[in-house]
Amino acid sequence: MMLTIRDIPHGLVNEAKFATGKGTGSQAFIAGIQQMLHLRERVAEQRDEIARLRNIVARQQQVLDQARDSAALLVEACAQGDLFFARESQSTNPLRPGYVR
Repeated sequence: MMLTIRDIPHGLVNEAKFATGKGTGSQAFIAGIQQMLHLRERVAEQRDEIARLRNIVARQQQVLDQARDSAALLVEACAQGDLFFARESQSTNPLRPGYVR
């Protein structure tokens, strides 16, 4: 197959040759297209990986939110326990808080 490209800026040809390491403009453009196809595939793979990692982060955030809520409930329950034991602050039972000899 023959491909003719006209009016290519000279600087673009030199950049393509430099970027691909090819000696001619046509070889450089072919190599550049091959690199583009490879990089397009890598970008798609990386987008999939980013989506997978975002899902993991979202799930971990949910776990942290649930843990925070559970900790708040535990603190509240402990505070209520302190109120209950405060009523019995002068206990004669050595196993109870507030035991007095």
